[in-house]
Amino acid sequence: MRRRQFFASLAGALAMLTIASCGAERTNAVETRPLGADERVTYEYIVPLGTGDRLDSGERIELMPQRLTVKVGESMRIVNDDVRGYMIGPFNVAAGQRLAMRFTHPGTLQGECLVNPGGEFLIEVVK
Repeated sequence: MRRRQFFASLAGALAMLTIASCGAERTNAVETRPLGADERVTYEYIVPLGTGDRLDSGERIELMPQRLTVKVGESMRIVNDDVRGYMIGPFNVAAGQRLAMRFTHPGTLQGECLVNPGGEFLIEVVK
């Protein structure tokens, strides 16, 4: 069952890379490929359980950088252990889901991010 959830989340993430998502802006086409469950990642970000409650109470949350520069071939995983979903840049990561990808071509992605004080997340993929 977890494997099915992982691939469903991954398929949604890849679709979001193909079309602009709610609040997201593609400034330059970026291509990715899914990561296997056992592949190591270059960057990993975890949204812990209780993050939504912390946001609701007015706490400033800083789980993600505002800007991330990655090289082609590097990878990223976002794990949402909270009970609510979040827009994290151009990605909508549902409650209890994980999103993992390898960046295969240069470009830029950006969008709203509720888990950093700046309110947005920009990913620049360089050669």
